[in-house]
Amino acid sequence: MTVVLTVNAVVAVVLGVVLLAATWTGLFTHLSKFRPVPWIYAQLAGAAFLGLAWMLRTAPQDPPARATLTQGAAIVNLVAFGCISVWLFSSDRGIPSAGSVGSWAFDVTAVILAALGVLEARAFWRRDL
Repeated sequence: MTVVLTVNAVVAVVLGVVLLAATWTGLFTHLSKFRPVPWIYAQLAGAAFLGLAWMLRTAPQDPPARATLTQGAAIVNLVAFGCISVWLFSSDRGIPSAGSVGSWAFDVTAVILAALGVLEARAFWRRDL
């Protein structure tokens, strides 16, 4: 479970940094122009992801808190997967075109979040913490 929490912390840091960089036009142009507007919400979500990453990184050293953090991380990952999936399959104008770097980034992120959420939920329900 320590490896899953560490991988989840790394993924949360990457997502947090990308969301905190919402005002960086060059990055989002490279990722097929899906830059979030208004930027403040993306930056607040980035700060929340960085906080989640810190909690997930320190969870293995604190066994009593590990169960709660694992359950919370599973919920966050599966809800984030659901949000990305709904957004990708909706008719929203901000979705990157198929085959672009931005499209692949969203697809890979959604799959990683779903896999981490399932692994954490499985460990929580089996009590392998």
